[in-house]
Amino acid sequence: MGIDLRWENERGEPLVVLGDREFLVRRFLPPYDSPDFPCLRFVDPAGDTIFNQAQISQLVLELENLTARKHEQKVEQHLQAVTKIVRQAVGKPHTYIKFAGD
Repeated sequence: MGIDLRWENERGEPLVVLGDREFLVRRFLPPYDSPDFPCLRFVDPAGDTIFNQAQISQLVLELENLTARKHEQKVEQHLQAVTKIVRQAVGKPHTYIKFAGD
């Protein structure tokens, strides 16, 4: 199992789920020691990482910065899908973005 993306409400109920059966998220995540990605560098491939509304705007910026890098087509498509969902979550109170690792 890869790192699924979940946009959740405050009860942990999914609003949107994007699966990652092909392990594509790992292929675009920055290294854990990358200072240019203060949120994404902490996504844990083996656990869950949750971002609140105060962090989601920063998360969008980091995802957009990743799209400037070259990726294989299916990795790029998945990154764009992730970015679209995270953008939708901006400013939506009592909702969270969760990267659910295996």
